[in-house]
Amino acid sequence: MTDHVLNGRRVIILEDDYYQAQDCRHLLEEAGARVIAMSGTLPDVDTLLADGPIDAALLDINLGHGLSLDFARELRRRSIPFVFLTGYDAATLPDDLAGSAYVSKPADGARIVATLERLVRRDT
Repeated sequence: MTDHVLNGRRVIILEDDYYQAQDCRHLLEEAGARVIAMSGTLPDVDTLLADGPIDAALLDINLGHGLSLDFARELRRRSIPFVFLTGYDAATLPDDLAGSAYVSKPADGARIVATLERLVRRDT
């Protein structure tokens, strides 16, 4: 048993690259998280919440057929912490999302986990 704050936390991953999504899933599951959804397209937040709370989200900004910015805004509105994991520069974030947790690709797995843990800890 690990002492990660992510133990049992319900996490979603929005990532359009299959291999990146799978790598993130394995990384988060090894940290104790329960990945409840993985998607390369924008899901409906209400549908995700129908099965239980979302404790955190890992979001790629560009999902190929659209950006996750409005999804991030909806998560923020619902007080669900999220981390952008993206190849985009942080300066490209719009003003209302500037200052959001952000990890640049390619990213060290430990940094992704640490960033999510910090957000989840702050949220509790």
